[in-house]
Amino acid sequence: MNISSILDALGERWTLEVRTVPIDETFVTLRPDWVRPAAQMLIEQYGLRHLSTITGQDTGQEIQLLYHFWDGGGLTLCTSLPKEDPGIATLTDLIPGAAFYEREISEMLHVSFVGHPPHPLFLPDDWNGEAPLRSEFVAPPPEQGGEG
Repeated sequence: MNISSILDALGERWTLEVRTVPIDETFVTLRPDWVRPAAQMLIEQYGLRHLSTITGQDTGQEIQLLYHFWDGGGLTLCTSLPKEDPGIATLTDLIPGAAFYEREISEMLHVSFVGHPPHPLFLPDDWNGEAPLRSEFVAPPPEQGGEG
């Protein structure tokens, strides 16, 4: 992967915030509506199809998503969504393996991946609907009793 040419191509289309760390990992921050076209460009122009994972976190102010691509080095597309109504276009039609990661983030952080196919829950069927990785989530106390 030629990270310089990828950054040049991304920079021609979008204003980027780029941070490179010394372990062959480059982080590019984009607006949410730029993530899908940037991923499509990585696939079509650079053959960069290996999406290692998508990670998400609640920063307290917003939901941050990181799309981790890998090809001899890491390239992570970073974006932030508003907590009130977090939504972003799905990548499942571009990268079928994104389906699992998007499902997990959808349940754990209540992010809507627009265009993602319907799916069953990973969480138990009797789950109360709360997003367990949201900062405001309060875990129920452990059940008492039972066998030790």
